[in-house]
Amino acid sequence: MGAELSYEELLDAYHDQNLLIQIGQELVRQQDIDLLLRNILEISQHITGADAGSIFLVDENNGNSCLKFKYSINQSLKTKNYEEFTMSRTTASIAGYVSLTGKTLNISEVYKIPQDVPYSFNNSFDAQTGYRTKSMLAVPMLDHTGTIVGVIQLINSKEKDHESCMDAEHIILKSLDDFESCVVPFKKRYEALMEAIASQAAVALENAQMIKRIQDQFEQFVLAAIEAVEQRDPATSGHSYRVAMTAVKLARLLNSEDELSGKPPHFSEAQIKELEYSALLHDFGKVYIDPAIFLKERKLYPEDFEKLQLRLKYLRRSLELDFALRESHLQKDAVQRLNEERDRTIKEIMEISKLIERINMPTVTEIDPEDAISRILSAPLPPVQGIDNEAIPLLTQEEIENLKIKRGSLNAKERKEMEQHVVRSYEFVRRIPWPDEYRYIPEYIKVHHEMLDGSGYPEGLKGEAIPLQGRIIAVADVYDALTAADRPYKKAVPIPKALSILDDEASRGRLDSSLVKLMHLLVGEEKTA
Repeated sequence: MGAELSYEELLDAYHDQNLLIQIGQELVRQQDIDLLLRNILEISQHITGADAGSIFLVDENNGNSCLKFKYSINQSLKTKNYEEFTMSRTTASIAGYVSLTGKTLNISEVYKIPQDVPYSFNNSFDAQTGYRTKSMLAVPMLDHTGTIVGVIQLINSKEKDHESCMDAEHIILKSLDDFESCVVPFKKRYEALMEAIASQAAVALENAQMIKRIQDQFEQFVLAAIEAVEQRDPATSGHSYRVAMTAVKLARLLNSEDELSGKPPHFSEAQIKELEYSALLHDFGKVYIDPAIFLKERKLYPEDFEKLQLRLKYLRRSLELDFALRESHLQKDAVQRLNEERDRTIKEIMEISKLIERINMPTVTEIDPEDAISRILSAPLPPVQGIDNEAIPLLTQEEIENLKIKRGSLNAKERKEMEQHVVRSYEFVRRIPWPDEYRYIPEYIKVHHEMLDGSGYPEGLKGEAIPLQGRIIAVADVYDALTAADRPYKKAVPIPKALSILDDEASRGRLDSSLVKLMHLLVGEEKTA
């Protein structure tokens, strides 16, 4: 039988067991690699009373295995996050030796390392800073396969001041006397405890790195999707990125206001990332839409407008020919009256042509298109016969419907098809196996064109039925659509005018007024930045 443990040793064992469970739970929850490394080091220092510590990770550099110095904390020097560097992975250094052999090193005095061991202490840091390294504990980080992925290196274990009861973390080493009186060798029990913690840390790090790789893959997928949209619709190049950037800024600004008022933040970092992905993919469904619709600069497509112009030219030439034939059969005193009639008719055709050209522009708002169409159709022009003796209409029914468009360049059918991009975006992204923290991305995409008063699409949702994230994307989307200079059918609206339009939309109950106010603040901050 082995030696029986003392009461104090049993208490230590019980404490260590509970501590390992708590640490394991805490490390597994952390997915940010930088924060995870900091947590690992802070936990290790707290447990062992170490004044300083570093983490080295095994890495590949041009096919050669090396150690990357990733994170460091020194309580006495008040320094964190030393600049990363890479060192050769050999047994010549303490960290290198541990990473290659998998053996824990507990060194009571690094300046008294025996000559017959392969490793030695590099005193360059001490020489540069005036710090004094004494005791060191270096532990390998082994993942679930037993592979060494890194090394935790702890320096200068501190014990409580017997006279003052200060905790080790509160002992600041300033003088040589401090190093001599407060620094002790790392206790033997810390070796097994740190080996267990290092293994937990390695698994947690592996999980975090795997999650990071998955996130990077999702990021690349999202970027590829955006590129596909922009190639499909070059007229709105950069729109998705700008909307995403604005949406994220609005969310962070909302969090800042929460902080100032003492409220918990609206969004976690994961939720902000979810919002960013939603905004980036909000227009993906446009890849299913006829590209001609995106590029439609005028109410009539170029080829349709050209046909209309040719018809008007044909009408003019036909009438000129008709007048010429009529003139040849008239007496000299009637020719003048005929010429006057011809001039009035040709002038009418020219004015109609100019009017059609103006109302074909979606940006012309001072002319009511329906009134203009009525004026054109009621013009006193004689009918013109085609080659087959059929009457040639001045305007076809399709041309009339398009020229009557009061806002923008799309007719009802085209606008309905354009609005389908929301549903198509939703149908596409909902088939993607998003991680749980991104599970609402399809929903936020689906509602980004819904309006608070129920006038939006595709479902006509009202008020609180529209998630806050969807309302944020809506404000960012409208703002960019107004201010972007890359739309073929309109010029960029000046920022003050764009903000005024947002205010108007908010006053009409369409956009979230609180988010529109934040948009004003955001624009103001960017101007002063």
